[in-house]
Amino acid sequence: MPKNLRLIGEGLYHHIYVWGNDRHPVFKIKSNYEKYLELLETYSYNLNITIIAYALMAWHVHLFVFDKSGSLSHFMRTIHGRYAQYFNKATGRTGHVFGERFNSKIVQVNTYGLLLSRYIHRQPLEAGLVKDPKDFPWTSYRAYLGLEKRSFLEPDVVLNQFGQGEMGFHLYEEFVLGDIENHIESDEKTKKALGDAAFVDEIEKATEKTVFQSKESISDEQLIKTLGERLGCESTILLDPHGLTERRLRHKAFSILVKEYRLPIRRTAYLFNVTPMAVEKVIRDIT
Repeated sequence: MPKNLRLIGEGLYHHIYVWGNDRHPVFKIKSNYEKYLELLETYSYNLNITIIAYALMAWHVHLFVFDKSGSLSHFMRTIHGRYAQYFNKATGRTGHVFGERFNSKIVQVNTYGLLLSRYIHRQPLEAGLVKDPKDFPWTSYRAYLGLEKRSFLEPDVVLNQFGQGEMGFHLYEEFVLGDIENHIESDEKTKKALGDAAFVDEIEKATEKTVFQSKESISDEQLIKTLGERLGCESTILLDPHGLTERRLRHKAFSILVKEYRLPIRRTAYLFNVTPMAVEKVIRDIT
């Protein structure tokens, strides 16, 4: 199966989340959590990643980060590779510790950054582990309330929106504990980004473009499916159109591939089981 491609680049905010292999725990004792935080500190500094918020749960990890230099994938591979080596040696096991590539969603800061920090800091509360999230030591929430220091943590993009000093801490605590509508969880399951409609649309289009530009690493089926999603039709219609309306949809698909995403005409023709001459004619007529 092809990998799901992610949008990367300098100056993007991300929500990262990853589970243990087969949903097995990735943290068992205090020193496990401490080791992961040590790796966060070391490699966020070395690889120019800003850690804004985090939650280390027994079975999974949440990170809210700012990727300053486009090194997010390298950062995650490094800390999870180093942690897996440590964890396997400490527990006498072998094999993968994290069961999949990390998941990531690009985040629109301000309102959605606030909601994401709240979502992350409420993880132990929602899991029923504590009655107050500040009683769980393995999130960044205590640092947000001024109760402890984490030198690698840079929460200002969130906290500055609540004011300075004790008043800011108090207002943020009210925000996290308050009964407000937070649609982050549902958005996590359905969207490529966390933000308003215009932001999500922009990111989805950019990610779609990345899919096509990285065409050699994905299957023909995924290319056709992505085109169908963009054109609002089933992929089967693009492959076997009936009638003028459906043929026009396929012609639009030809144009998108060749003109927007620079797919060679021969490759486009192969995808749709037509001749290169047929694709050339469509492109010429549309132009």
